[in-house]
Amino acid sequence: MQRHCFIILWLVIESSLNFCFGVTGFPGFNIFSSSSELGLGGAGYLIPSPISTKINPSVADLNRSFVASVINYNAGITSQSAGLSLPWRNGVGTISVRNISYGTFKGYDESSEYNGTYHSGDTWVNTSFSKRIQYLPIRFGASMQYFSSSLKNYTINALIISFGSIMYFKRINGSCGISIHNLGTEIKINNFSEGSIEPKVVISGSKKLAYLPLTIYLDSILEKSKDNKDIFIGGVFNFKNNLQFRWGTSTRKISQNTNQDLLKSIIGASGLGFGFSSGSTVINYGTFIYGSGTSVHGIEVGIKI
Repeated sequence: MQRHCFIILWLVIESSLNFCFGVTGFPGFNIFSSSSELGLGGAGYLIPSPISTKINPSVADLNRSFVASVINYNAGITSQSAGLSLPWRNGVGTISVRNISYGTFKGYDESSEYNGTYHSGDTWVNTSFSKRIQYLPIRFGASMQYFSSSLKNYTINALIISFGSIMYFKRINGSCGISIHNLGTEIKINNFSEGSIEPKVVISGSKKLAYLPLTIYLDSILEKSKDNKDIFIGGVFNFKNNLQFRWGTSTRKISQNTNQDLLKSIIGASGLGFGFSSGSTVINYGTFIYGSGTSVHGIEVGIKI
């Protein structure tokens, strides 16, 4: 019976939320910030992490932990994140800082005269809090982040909030969640090209298999700027000796397909990763391969404190 309720709840939410508010957003909002999420290919919104951008705010790690991650993209783009998760007031709070550096560039004036170098990057400072409803298998959570995007002497700042909830189904080792992300507005513009923050709705589910050491994650992202929703699926294998293996892919495999190489078509828009834990320390490595064959690599270290 509980399994049927789980499936029905998923279908009701998915069919009723076929829209999302917003217009064109900043590309930095969709970039990976956690190396462990690289291996899931964009899936795993129901996996707790104080630094992940792809997470339902109601999901929380009940342990005190510190996590740091570095991800290297092509063209000198680097994502660096660090976050802390702490139990607080019968719930769990997190605080994190994330920076994306797009590189250093040479500047020229209107006469094509060299006038020095300038830097471009995005920075987020994020806080969140989640709490379980007493006597019910439901958690609610919210996050708030301050966003700053800079290009030379021009800056855009914004205040952004996200909300989420998750329901647990203990009998079938599953869960179902819904979250609304990137609700906010710019609070300062210095002669910079005007941009808009694009909210999105994410419907998520997870299921731990009974006869395999595998948990499956399924996420559907709805955005108004896209005609079709993106669907992500991934899994985490938990082996003996504290080893983990992650995999993930999505329907973006179709949109990113260049039709130039069979191997690229097969492995495009997919992620792979592995992790190892020893005592209170966890190390994760992840890679994501785009449809063009370009790959992104990252490493992450977590410590229980």
